Amino acid sequence: MNNPMDQLSTFIAQATLEPKLVPLAQSAIADTFGCMLRGSKSDVVAQLIQSFAGEKGDAPIYGLPDTASPGTSALINAAAAHVWDLDDWEEPGNTHVTAVLFPALLAAAQSRSVTGQELALAYTVGFEVIARLGECVTLDHYTRGFHSTATLGAIAAAAAVSKLLGLMQTQIAQALALSASQATGYTLQFGTSAKPMQAGFAARAGLESAFFARAGLTGNPNVLFDPRGFAGLMGIAGNPLKPLGAPWALEEYGVIQKLWPSCGYIHRLMTSARELAPRYQGKHADITAIRAYIPDFYRQILPFDRPIIRREALFSIHACLAHMIVQGDLTLEDSEQNFWEHPETAAVMQKISVFTHPAERPELNIDPHQPDRLEIDLGTETLKSTCAYPLGASKNPMGAHDLQAKFCALTGRDEAAFVQTMAWPEATNVAAHFRDL
Repeated sequence: MNNPMDQLSTFIAQATLEPKLVPLAQSAIADTFGCMLRGSKSDVVAQLIQSFAGEKGDAPIYGLPDTASPGTSALINAAAAHVWDLDDWEEPGNTHVTAVLFPALLAAAQSRSVTGQELALAYTVGFEVIARLGECVTLDHYTRGFHSTATLGAIAAAAAVSKLLGLMQTQIAQALALSASQATGYTLQFGTSAKPMQAGFAARAGLESAFFARAGLTGNPNVLFDPRGFAGLMGIAGNPLKPLGAPWALEEYGVIQKLWPSCGYIHRLMTSARELAPRYQGKHADITAIRAYIPDFYRQILPFDRPIIRREALFSIHACLAHMIVQGDLTLEDSEQNFWEHPETAAVMQKISVFTHPAERPELNIDPHQPDRLEIDLGTETLKSTCAYPLGASKNPMGAHDLQAKFCALTGRDEAAFVQTMAWPEATNVAAHFRDL
């Protein structure tokens, strides 16, 4: 099968659930649900709900009493999941994968009874598409300035929803083609309301593209891989699509879960700061200089050395690293209290210098052979640490306790609520399961 669109659509239509993938999907969706509930209290979600005031629909806005149409519900729930940058991400596509797929699938699940196993299969299919398309367009797509969560995410959401709806192979190809016409977003929007909204646009586009295809609307199936289509204009055309499901991308790469509400490109440095903390704890006032060494393409995404507003601070090496050094942590409560303005944090920010280097293997999002480096001058000694994988990556995972503690901190709920959330794969009706939560 040489046609990559046939390869994709046939795989999506025929895929079956492998039990070994369920625990990986289970924790990703539970974690994202916690992010969604906390994000529902954000100003962005309040403003989005105001924007759609008067719209009718029964699809829930989770964490709030409001309801909307399925498309608007997918948009708002995805924006809520992504708004504070605490949601997971994956490497080859460089996307916040679950924040797009899960809200789109929840919206689709309002139309019929969907089991947890069906949701798990649709999620793993969407993950497969987003990761393998990410390999095709390479990291060049992101470094050009495209917000891959919004671009690749729209296409993957179309794949996932198509699977959930049981579309035929020909309909799936049309859903993917139609989603490509809506798949856009820019990293220049980082630090503004548009960033979480772009995740929402992707969830809505994927959902509605599957609905369009089911109704018989069509697009050009060549649009994804043609040199004049998605890959050629937005990435690198001609890179072959790797075998699908052999292995599954979710098993090969896993998701990178976040402990701190900030851009994941800061988390290797923050992991290093956490490692060095016992050696400088209580002595941060004696630090004379801090040097951070990162790949040059990380720096393009982290331009806010002196953030002014909260969304800029989440993309500030200086602010996040300094607060990690001062407080030993970075929480949403810190963020709500303008942590970058804290006198001790602000003082340490002044001591940070960031140095960049070209990526030796620019096709890799995280290159373990080129780790981030952190150096802290403290009195007569220099503390040094390198980090190949951030805390939360599959090769440096958070423990189950960390995931539970994060959920409880985000939602204000207890351990029993986390256990109940994690039980979604056994649900006979996932829409009811999450609505009841």
